[in-house]
Amino acid sequence: MDLNQHNRFKILIVDDVPKNIQVAASILQNDTYQIAFAQDGPTALAQVESNRFDLILLDIMMPQMDGYEVCRRIRNRPDNRDTPIIFLTAKNDTDSVVKGFAMGAMDYLSKPFNGAELQARVTTHLELYRSKKAIEEVNRRLRLEMAERIKTEEELKLSKEKYRYLSLHDNLTGLFNTRYLYRSLQELVDKGRRLGTIFSLIFFDIDNFKRVVDAHGHLNGSKALAEVAAVLESCITEPSYGVAYGGDEFVVVLPGHEKVRALQEAQEIRARLLRTVFLANVENGVRLQASFGVSTYPDDAGNITAILARADQAMFNVKSRGKNAVGDVDGAILLHGLDEAADEPVPSPCTQHVLNGEEA
Repeated sequence: MDLNQHNRFKILIVDDVPKNIQVAASILQNDTYQIAFAQDGPTALAQVESNRFDLILLDIMMPQMDGYEVCRRIRNRPDNRDTPIIFLTAKNDTDSVVKGFAMGAMDYLSKPFNGAELQARVTTHLELYRSKKAIEEVNRRLRLEMAERIKTEEELKLSKEKYRYLSLHDNLTGLFNTRYLYRSLQELVDKGRRLGTIFSLIFFDIDNFKRVVDAHGHLNGSKALAEVAAVLESCITEPSYGVAYGGDEFVVVLPGHEKVRALQEAQEIRARLLRTVFLANVENGVRLQASFGVSTYPDDAGNITAILARADQAMFNVKSRGKNAVGDVDGAILLHGLDEAADEPVPSPCTQHVLNGEEA
């Protein structure tokens, strides 16, 4: 029903006696109603099939198909389950009335009916029908608005989660960023001061990485760093975590790790890098190696700036003494060169230059 279409209600009068239709139509004839009629059940059903009526006045005793069956079939149509149906009939015994309501009628008027009563009941049912439809429309809009609001809130939540993720992670590698590093290191230092816990850092840098960028371009260089990050993550388990420190530098935070264990962890990462072929999309791929520095809290330093500086210095010492090794802040150099840490042979000549240049 279109509640705004000139406020005119469409009414179907069904009766096999033309005179009865004429009487009912004359009572209801005004600018508010648009009247249609049918003189038998099949015609009435055909009318209902092709039109949306706001109210149906239905006789019971008709040839071919009585009003009960017409009412039942109308009610079986989803579009007409709520359409007001008023029986107009001479059958006013209790059983007939009860059967009429059982078939889906909403009201019952006995013939001969009073014109004022017919008008009043029609008006009442139409207003109820209009009110019900208006409420359904309001509820429909509320459901749509609620669904839209829920969708918006979910999108906002996802957006906040995404922003929070991006605020703490490196966009290229997916590792944590320095913002998270400094915050989490301060928490580890504070915890260490309260509870006497320890942690270690690994600071490592890809040796001669500029050669990779010069040989294969910046995009491949970025891809190689992402692949290094994946190797790093495959070597550690929570609560340890990796950090993209900047450029081709990485930090690994190892809560609960003493120095020896941290050195072993650095050895594992170094060996895994040496066994990995990077940039498989370029001919023969690329081999990478790295230099590692290790420091431990509180043995080597008592604050985050110092602990990072000591690990960085240890890595610099490795760089200055030949690269591709693990070192600590005391100057010890472990696992130097392409040795038993790598299962693979020395890189092919096409990538040898990447490893043996003089750049950091």
